[in-house]
Amino acid sequence: MLPRLYRPLWRLNQLRTITAATPKPKPGKSEGLYEPVLIDKRQYPEFENVNIRLQGYDYGPLEKYQHFVHTMAKHFKFKVDLSYAVSSTTERITTLKPNSTVVDSEIELHTYDRWIRLSSVSAVRLQLFINFIQTHLPSGVKLTAKVHEKQDEDYRYIPDLLLKARQEELKSLDDPVVRRNLGWE
Repeated sequence: MLPRLYRPLWRLNQLRTITAATPKPKPGKSEGLYEPVLIDKRQYPEFENVNIRLQGYDYGPLEKYQHFVHTMAKHFKFKVDLSYAVSSTTERITTLKPNSTVVDSEIELHTYDRWIRLSSVSAVRLQLFINFIQTHLPSGVKLTAKVHEKQDEDYRYIPDLLLKARQEELKSLDDPVVRRNLGWE
């Protein structure tokens, strides 16, 4: 006979062997119940390209936040086409002494820009994504999300003034008056 302390454990062990020996029910259709097949045919609108612009005055937190947004976009199963930095802009700020026009100090303030372009974005998930990244927005960082436009692509590149001057010179060579003066006609 087992000691009194071990009897509950022995009974529990017997119960386990009895329940393990009983066959488990097989999943399947019940014969008397009709369940229709539900097919979700809803179509949600999609944006082709969405630009997320991050602006800030401090370089370090802006870089880390861009990495965070990039990672979260992948977790939301968005395709990240481009993730790039645009050259910083510098503003000169002057502070004046109280009740005068004498300059107290001058400060150069750099604004850094980071862009992330997402493609084939579902409108439903985009709303959740923007709300999510707005709640995690660090202080001093400005977030803008909009549909991609041609101006955004032009803003990315730094204009080459020498190249533009040469292009204008080439266009002027097509002018019949210039061609006659050069002796080409």
